[in-house]
Amino acid sequence: MKRLLLAALLALGVASPAWAMQCQTVQGPTSLYRCTQTVFNDTGSAVTSGSVVNWDDDDTDFSTSGYPYVITTTTADDPYTAGGMLTESCADQSLCEIIVRGVAVTRIADSTDDSAVDTLVGNSTVAGEAGDYATGANTCALGTLIAFAEGLGSGGGTDNALARVFVDIDCD
Repeated sequence: MKRLLLAALLALGVASPAWAMQCQTVQGPTSLYRCTQTVFNDTGSAVTSGSVVNWDDDDTDFSTSGYPYVITTTTADDPYTAGGMLTESCADQSLCEIIVRGVAVTRIADSTDDSAVDTLVGNSTVAGEAGDYATGANTCALGTLIAFAEGLGSGGGTDNALARVFVDIDCD
């Protein structure tokens, strides 16, 4: 009887969903280091790759539920910063992959929230875009802006500029 109970418990454990972080194995000196996590898009519309996403603490109350729902927001340096969207176009109410650590192509609000290479960026006031991070209580940085996309120089002074960001979320 104990063996039957153990077998049933093991089967249930294998069948349950896991919301784990996945880090790619380094295969060689040119392997891209990136850790991703599966999340649920609760924004109300599709989210494109490179968008900054945040844990949904409004609709699903992430702080008490812990559900992996993400949204875009216009709250600068949001304390619920989750990462950058990896999935090319994540439909509303769908599972997608976000980058929670490592190099990510990220949309930058360079006109609205001027950003510079080798500085911290966080959520900007433009939904789904990062901008210059301003330290303060209860704020989070997405990571370090390491380079703007080729041909844009300093970001081109436009919103929706593409840049490489080393995602390494840090909160004050």
